[in-house]
Amino acid sequence: MLKGLANTIRCCGVFVLMMLSALSYNVSAQVLGTATNYSGSRGLAVNPSLMTTSYVYADFGLNLGISAYNDFAYLHAKDLFNLIYNGTLSDYHVNGRTYPVGFVMNKNPKYVYENLDFNVISMMLCPKGKRAYGIFVNNRVYTSGKRIPWEIPEAAIVSIEEGDYLGKNYKSGNAKIGLMAWSEVGLSYSMTVYDRYSDKFDVGMTAKGLLGYVGVALNLDDVDKDIVDKNVSVIHKLNMTVAMAGPIDYEAQFVDGQLFDKNRLINGLGLGFDIGVTYTNKKDEKEHGEVKRPCTFPKIQYNWRLGVSLLDVGAIRFNKNTRTYRYFSEEDKVFDISRLEGVVNFDSMMDTLNSIFYENPADARGGDGFVMGLPTALSVQFDYNIWRGFYVNSTWVQPLRFWNYAVSRPAMLIVSPRYESSFFDVSAHVSLYNYEKIILGAEVRLAFLSVGTHNIFDFIGVGESYGLDVYAAVKFNLYKGKCWKKVIKDSCWNANFR
Repeated sequence: MLKGLANTIRCCGVFVLMMLSALSYNVSAQVLGTATNYSGSRGLAVNPSLMTTSYVYADFGLNLGISAYNDFAYLHAKDLFNLIYNGTLSDYHVNGRTYPVGFVMNKNPKYVYENLDFNVISMMLCPKGKRAYGIFVNNRVYTSGKRIPWEIPEAAIVSIEEGDYLGKNYKSGNAKIGLMAWSEVGLSYSMTVYDRYSDKFDVGMTAKGLLGYVGVALNLDDVDKDIVDKNVSVIHKLNMTVAMAGPIDYEAQFVDGQLFDKNRLINGLGLGFDIGVTYTNKKDEKEHGEVKRPCTFPKIQYNWRLGVSLLDVGAIRFNKNTRTYRYFSEEDKVFDISRLEGVVNFDSMMDTLNSIFYENPADARGGDGFVMGLPTALSVQFDYNIWRGFYVNSTWVQPLRFWNYAVSRPAMLIVSPRYESSFFDVSAHVSLYNYEKIILGAEVRLAFLSVGTHNIFDFIGVGESYGLDVYAAVKFNLYKGKCWKKVIKDSCWNANFR
């Protein structure tokens, strides 16, 4: 059983890294952090105040984006191209062994980011031009791992007995790993608070109700260990906390394969909010008042625009079906994986691990619940109108952490030139991802359909790929300054729209 468990762990490690190398950067506004004048409700993920600056007065739609990033596993982009189009891969040789993906072997801490955003519905309405309302329903899954000790993913790929691990000391700390799955219902409001001469200020806020399904967190603050052999390590010092909640039956037998418990799906509730402000330097000095028909409000042309927003501030309180553990030791403890031989369920496995550090395994248990934070970030957006429909946008996204347990998003610095019109948008994205990798992406919108990728070289077989992203959105817009033909002409054409 022990050998099977070790092989299972190793295979799971390979599988996870393969999945991470097969998925990457989401180009939705949620992750990329950019928005056009025709984004409408999509711009809520960037800055809620953009609703009243949008050239759209009403819209509804849905979008799906999936992404992941790691700095350990990769594919040659030509292999990714072949995998997508004909299902074939090359062999990768690492330390004399063959793998389906390649691995970066160094002693730097590792990083992992993953997210899935499924926007079931999003809508916005700007009925009189100076106030806008939005509503959306999202399903989101985020995974983040920061400063993961390098020997952990490497040992999951290259077996310990074959690698150069034995008889050595390893120290690391400040590692943060989190996984959270939740649904959210958001209500947004935006208004123009100042519009005089060439200056225009808009503010906006989104309030979100959260349903938490899964929350898993591990904070490794400090560890000092020696690896003796493939089964035994001596832990000199350890400071680690673990928390989890999910639709799991912790007492189900492993052999039964019934760990999932559909009756324990919702395990926490929470609240969150976004807040933002946008300054617009207009091309004209006309003050625009409220209108009776939303289609008559003009598209306000501008020289440049600056926005600042605080996104995903909030947390979920998991208080159902939870387990929390605290491990603190400054004395030598012998960890022998063979002690897991014979464990029959999750609780017995954890009690066995707890007994390594405490005479009474229950002493490792924490409270009955925990709080886990959303992927909070500060975003700054600068948009410059070059000429007519040609723009260039620069956006900075900096992750923030307010809670002991939390999931994180990556840092991003993006420069995005674009051309936009009511029917057609095209943009390129040059991004500094996590302050370490420069990638090039593109997005195209034709009427109601948008598609894009954050790393276009993945699809043409150039370079190395640490992931793949795909994004698609369907959204129907009603535009400012454009009334239906049945509306009396005078009410529209006198609005001085373009």
